[in-house]
This record gives sequence, structure tokens and C-alpha cells, in this order.
Amino acid sequence: MKTIREYVEAETLSLDDLKGALQLAMRLEFATIPPYLCAQWSVRRDPDRTEGVLHRIVSQEMHHFALAGNLLSAIGGQPSIAHADFLPTYPANELPGGISQEIPIDLKPLLKEQLAVFMQIEYPDFPPVALVPEQPPATIGAFYDRIITAFDTLMPAIDQNAHAVDVPFTKPIRSIADAIGAIERIKSEGEGVRGSPDQPSGEAQGRAHYYLFKELFVQKRLVKVGEKWSFSGAPVTLPEVYDFEPSDARPNPSTEFNRTLSNLLVDLEKCWTMGDAPNVAAMFQLRIVGQDLIKKGIRPEFRWDGGAV
Repeated sequence: MKTIREYVEAETLSLDDLKGALQLAMRLEFATIPPYLCAQWSVRRDPDRTEGVLHRIVSQEMHHFALAGNLLSAIGGQPSIAHADFLPTYPANELPGGISQEIPIDLKPLLKEQLAVFMQIEYPDFPPVALVPEQPPATIGAFYDRIITAFDTLMPAIDQNAHAVDVPFTKPIRSIADAIGAIERIKSEGEGVRGSPDQPSGEAQGRAHYYLFKELFVQKRLVKVGEKWSFSGAPVTLPEVYDFEPSDARPNPSTEFNRTLSNLLVDLEKCWTMGDAPNVAAMFQLRIVGQDLIKKGIRPEFRWDGGAV
């Protein structure tokens, strides 16, 4: 599989390249979900409803993952997620596609140092509002821009009957314009739009992920005073959290969790290959088992289980 840099720097993309880029986008979006879930599940006492912020972000990342799969299916590709190679290994020094991370991405409780990791993942391609530090060499935004350009130039045929996962606030992909709109949604919900942390989606509240994490990190709400944004609003109290660590115990306490995750990926793949409905019950079961591990001080592994069916 090509790296994100290779896709961005290519003069032209073929239809096969576009399919490969969308499969990579699925891996990229999924890679953020385990760290965000572990942070969400670690919340113990939550005076400022921080868990709700994480829940919204995780939900949107799941939507981004599904949108990438829908885009791939719409142009005749077949999403491939039900295998061990799809799952990232944590800690990770880079995101899928070769995006280096200065701070390793790991599965940890919702603490300030983990929020710094999350801000690093979601850092905008442009200088974010109310921020002074230099922009790191992020290329995820450029990668999605390259996908938009490929749709615009290749004009691939859109399969009107392609299997897809329903995503809230998003039209079914029936045209090139629908495809480009879906990619723009993925970009804006993560990093916002230039000059504003607000995301132009259909949701009632629209703060991009980077700014939501930054509010928690600096423990101040982002507000607009006159024409300028600043983290000078109401104070934010971080929650008390459960601490947890990887376990070497035998039998492996994460066996049930890994099997539930693997079966969920099998079921999700069938949504695109066979038109099955998402297994919502399995999603809730994953949360129950994951939270139970964390409350016992054990880090969920997020590994493939060979017995998945």
C-alpha cells in the first residue's frame, strides 16, 4: 500500500490509486478510534461532562470511517477490514500511511498528556485559530485534498446501488458532488475550517475535534471576543479517571474483548460486501467489555482474534 506522501506527491492518480487511497483513509480514520475510546471509557467522575465530548468525537470518527468505506464501495471497490493487518499496533509512532507522530499514540486514560496526543492527531493543515506554535509537517489534510482532486479529474462512475452504511447528516453517495462533500465533512470535523473552529455540518453543535481537545487541555472554553478567538472562556474541570495498564495475565483478560472487536469488523465488512445492517448490539457489547476491563485496571488490547466468524 502506498504512503500518504506518495499519494499527495503523485502527478496523477488512477482509479486503482483512488481505491487504494480510500482503503488507506479507512485505516487512518479507524486508527484514532481505539485511543479515543479508551480515554472515553476511563472517565470516572465527570463534573463538566467531558465524557460526552469524547463520545461525540468517537461517533464522528466512526462516521468518517464509514464514509470512507461508502466512497470506496461507490466507485466499485471492496472495503477490507476483517483481518489482523487492518488493526494498528499501539503504541504507534506513526499513523497509517506513514504520518509520523512526535508523541507516540497509545491507549491511555484521559489525562493532559493524552490530550496532547489527540491534538497532535487532529492538528489542522493550516494555522489554527488562537494558537501560536509552528505548524508541524502534517499532510492528512493534503491527502484528503488529493482524493477530492482525483474524484474531480477522474470522474469515476458512481454505483447507484452500491452497499453503504447510513451516516447521520450525510446524503447517500449518488454523484461526484456527494463524494466530494463527504470528504470535505471528514476534513472539517477534524480540523475545522480556515479561520474558524466551527464545522459546517448538519449537527447542532459544531466545534472541530482539534479545538474540543484543546479546550480540555488548557481547561478553558474557546470563545470569540470581537473578531478574535481565544481560550479565555469558562473553566473546564478534567474528570477523575480509572488508571489502567497492559496485562500479561493468563488466560488473557482481553480475549472476550478482542473476539467482540473482531466479530464486529467481520459484520461491518459485510455491510459493504453483502448489504447487511450494522451490528449495533455488538458495538454496545464492545463498550461494556472494554469499560469492564478498564475499571479493573486492564488496558483493552484491540487485537485481532483468529476465532472471529
